[in-house]
Amino acid sequence: MNMSIIKSNQIQPNLNSLIAEEVLAVAQVNVAEHEKIANAKQFLDRLFPLNSGSHQDVSSYVVYYQHLLAFFADGSHSGLRQPKQFVAFNGTKDAPCAIVLQDLGCHVELSFDRSGMIGARDVANLEDIQIGTSLNMVVGTPESRSAASRHWLSLLHAGMSSANDTQDKLFTAKDGSDYNLKSIVNL
Repeated sequence: MNMSIIKSNQIQPNLNSLIAEEVLAVAQVNVAEHEKIANAKQFLDRLFPLNSGSHQDVSSYVVYYQHLLAFFADGSHSGLRQPKQFVAFNGTKDAPCAIVLQDLGCHVELSFDRSGMIGARDVANLEDIQIGTSLNMVVGTPESRSAASRHWLSLLHAGMSSANDTQDKLFTAKDGSDYNLKSIVNL
């Protein structure tokens, strides 16, 4: 009797079951990730709406002179409804690595990475959306009681980066000057 045939017949159903379970788990993760991205882009639609269209349908972002343009798959494009909300970018104008938007003191950074965990599967290569949050800390004497620091809260990745992480990023303001993240951190 051939032992390899017996073992193969016993292993095959178990292997098929294991593969089916893994495929289901990956599908569930992809659905959860898709929902997370959709919710983050809905946030952008509410706070930073486009003149026409939705951030959901954007395939790329481009800096054109001092404006942010969102391009769609059909070749059409739209700017922000309030162009002043675009304040800075990192990378090149035709393919920014990151974009900084601002509304009423709230800074939001969109970062792009076509080979990132999320960006590789997003049509616009959006890897993360981070919100600059102000954390007030009460410490020390009454004279030095309130000190504020800004941290970045990720909408697509778990966790919060420290204020020191944001100081290492170099941005160009839409007018071409350097954009000082220290002014963001110390608001």
